Amino acid sequence: MPTYTFKLHDGGGGLEDETGVNLADEHDAVRYAHDVACELMKSRELETRCWQLDVHAAGGERICEIPFASIDPTLDHLPADWRSMMETIAERRRLLGDALHAASVTVQESRALVARARGKPYLASRFGKTTIRGL
Repeated sequence: MPTYTFKLHDGGGGLEDETGVNLADEHDAVRYAHDVACELMKSRELETRCWQLDVHAAGGERICEIPFASIDPTLDHLPADWRSMMETIAERRRLLGDALHAASVTVQESRALVARARGKPYLASRFGKTTIRGL
């Protein structure tokens, strides 16, 4: 049975599944991801609407993206064009959060590089990831 991994994009760096789940085929992996997304979103639709869950095959190839806004039941009452607009807004909100997070990481890395160059103490890692990329 192939192993599928998942990556959650939440507009703040996200989370990546490093272990994976053994499932029969891509269809089962997508259904599993859909169930996970629904569970994560349950009773927190407004906060999680901009999230997205990606499904990756064993080789790292992305086989599916599940934007939470597309499965949000609280948007079911909206006309199709309004719902589409809400999905677009949610995606843009997530992309903006990703850009802000990337900028913050770059600032941290720059500060660490400057401190290191000056022989001062610096933040070596944060949340288990090295602050200075490439080390």
